[in-house]
Amino acid sequence: MSTSILIIDDNKHIRTQINLVLKLEGYKTFMAANGLEGVQMAQDARPSLVICDIMMPEMDGYGVLSALRTNPTTADIPFLFLSAKAEKHDIRQGMNLGADDYLWKPFSTEDLIKAIQARLDRHEMTRRVLSEKLSPLAQISITRDKFLSLMTHDLKSAFTGVIGLAELMNAKHTEMPEEEFTETLRLMNETVQSTYGLLDSFLEWSRLQIGGMAASPHNFDVYLTTQRVMSLLTANTTHKKISLVNAISEETRLYADERMMEAILRNLLYNAVKFTNFGGKIILSSKAEGDKVRISVSDTGIGISEEDIVKLLEPENNFTTLGTFGEKGTGLGVLFCRELAEKNSGTLEVESVKNHGSTFSVILPKAR
Repeated sequence: MSTSILIIDDNKHIRTQINLVLKLEGYKTFMAANGLEGVQMAQDARPSLVICDIMMPEMDGYGVLSALRTNPTTADIPFLFLSAKAEKHDIRQGMNLGADDYLWKPFSTEDLIKAIQARLDRHEMTRRVLSEKLSPLAQISITRDKFLSLMTHDLKSAFTGVIGLAELMNAKHTEMPEEEFTETLRLMNETVQSTYGLLDSFLEWSRLQIGGMAASPHNFDVYLTTQRVMSLLTANTTHKKISLVNAISEETRLYADERMMEAILRNLLYNAVKFTNFGGKIILSSKAEGDKVRISVSDTGIGISEEDIVKLLEPENNFTTLGTFGEKGTGLGVLFCRELAEKNSGTLEVESVKNHGSTFSVILPKAR
């Protein structure tokens, strides 16, 4: 079966030009002049890839992408945005909805063909891996290897800090002034807590990867859950003089797995503290959105560039950076949170401005 591509663009000249280029490359093509027509055509023709403009009448590109991603028959079709809009929030919105790539106007024929081939190649690789239907033992083996590699590196670094402080106290505790002794003991306590949290995250992640975590949703109070998680970070926030504010309404209730929600909050809050400077602020907030509730963790930290947000959301990257005080991470936290949200019929969204702060939001079903 030949590779087919759907072109959705209200500009007839651009639509026709792309169509001609793709036909010369041997692709089968379909064309739609607006978003509504494009969605219907995608559902009928099931193309191998969709190229779509953002600014269109009837339904814009984001509406098209959202409609395709929420329909099981079109959800996995590679999607390439084609637009003259290059603002950061446009990239972020598209990535949050599940876009695979962007190509900015004006573009060359070479850029267009390369972008299409890259998306098709990646989709084929994913399809091939899934079609192999790895046995449970093979899946466990792959997960175990990745888990052990990450755990060995990060836990070794964490324990090096603990051991160093313990050796210092053992060798010089009789000579230390009381203030220095107290400070060293506090640092040991923080490091041990951080290391335990790191190990806990690894264990949760590994269980999730091998299918050992199933959601058991029920109604619960988010405010109380948040208070419990916040109490675990007292030492971290005190050390960095960070103000941690729980602005979630006390009436807010979710229908989800409370244990998984705690894990999401713990990871998002830990990251917020990690990337917030001394004297900064972190706010937890809630907002009703139809039959869902948006729970957000916003900080005044160092922020994330658009390029790094993309890396952060790609599983194969294991993307991680040091915190403002040199804190280490696994690169798994955000991906772990997204997987837990999806297990509870929810989503995870990221908004950030470099040097101004970030907001990580999990959108989950409200209480029934």
